[in-house]
Amino acid sequence: MNTVLSVLLLHSFFATPTLSCNQSCFCKTYQTLKVRSTLRGQYKNILQEQKGALISNKKQVGFAGNQFNRSPLRSEVYDVGSGKGYTISSIGQFVIIDLPQIYEINTIKFWVYDRDINLRTFDIKVQVQNSQGLIQLIYEDTVATSITKIKFSDTFVKQILFYDNNGSSLNQYLHFVNLQAYFEF
Repeated sequence: MNTVLSVLLLHSFFATPTLSCNQSCFCKTYQTLKVRSTLRGQYKNILQEQKGALISNKKQVGFAGNQFNRSPLRSEVYDVGSGKGYTISSIGQFVIIDLPQIYEINTIKFWVYDRDINLRTFDIKVQVQNSQGLIQLIYEDTVATSITKIKFSDTFVKQILFYDNNGSSLNQYLHFVNLQAYFEF
């Protein structure tokens, strides 16, 4: 039985004429969509250590916690509390995320520290550096809290910069628990 199925499969593979991209409009459309999907990170979060994103100014940024739960680029389960599970930057400093390639994105989410009884607000600016090296301000707020989703026009991005404009309502620090960026329809 398996031999018969194998022979039929091989026959259908070799007997079916293949279309080149010159012959098929569908094939050209498929190739275009495939390239766009790659440039858009397969429509998934591109700010992950496993995908090659990294914090390029790590010496200027503090990391509270152990190696498994201190980076905002992690994809593991979060263990956040007093003194662990987040990234810290001071007033006037950036958290700079370098991407392994240029991606087309239009959405950024960030989660600032909200794990205690205090209602913290953060003064933050978010900028993206496009493929030509130009930096564009996409978000600025003096009372950012908890999880914030930023929508902006489709942009080709090589670097994302989070700027601690004036710390939080409790201290001079900007605390990130998680960062995400992706293309959303």
